[in-house]
Amino acid sequence: MGIKERKEREKRQRTNDILEAARQLFERKGFLNTPLQDVAQEAEISVGLIYRYFQSKEDIFASLALKGAEQFDKRLEALLKKAKNHKNKTQVRECLVEIAHSFFAFYGPYGEYFDLLLYSYKGMKEVEIQATTLTRLMSVTLASLDRIKNFIQQSPYFRAEEEDAALQTTFLLWGLLLGCHKLFESAGRGHLFAFQKDVFIKDMIEQILCGVGKLPVEPREGSKTFQKSLREASSMGLT
Repeated sequence: MGIKERKEREKRQRTNDILEAARQLFERKGFLNTPLQDVAQEAEISVGLIYRYFQSKEDIFASLALKGAEQFDKRLEALLKKAKNHKNKTQVRECLVEIAHSFFAFYGPYGEYFDLLLYSYKGMKEVEIQATTLTRLMSVTLASLDRIKNFIQQSPYFRAEEEDAALQTTFLLWGLLLGCHKLFESAGRGHLFAFQKDVFIKDMIEQILCGVGKLPVEPREGSKTFQKSLREASSMGLT
């Protein structure tokens, strides 16, 4: 390995060390309560060295959002590559459920950084984030959405042969996943949502297929559980 390659490897390792230190601190203390001095101490480096890799604390959480988005996109690519050979609606349903679970797994540790980015850009403060990071983040997110759109457009089990219709269904699915994550995970309020996550995800996918699918949705045992949970939630005054 040459000197250039070794330096590049060391740079990537240092970047990952800083990101991981920051992620752990943000989870324990919150973004606002974590100064860069604490991140430097956790990563066992100086604050000055952090500024060689990131412009600001906001730049760090934007980079964390990018890291999570890249991991999810790779998982999504693998799932949809496998789904190309799906021949029936059951397999399509299973693929969508896998995508939903992968989204939850991604948004759990990384989603809050997307939220912070949105809040920062609503005029709360000026932020210093590398343009290349934001460009890459947008590119990866759009790539994930495009993968889902192509899957929906090519599947015979959706009324979405046209690109616009497939894109609308993609945003419907994406929006439902974002909303479901907030209900189950956000700010410790999951206990207010009287459903089991796995059952709810499956029933959510059923509702999507029922609304945009060509064929009637097959009845499932889990639907009874869903209805029971809904009645329990109503009796508790949660709906």
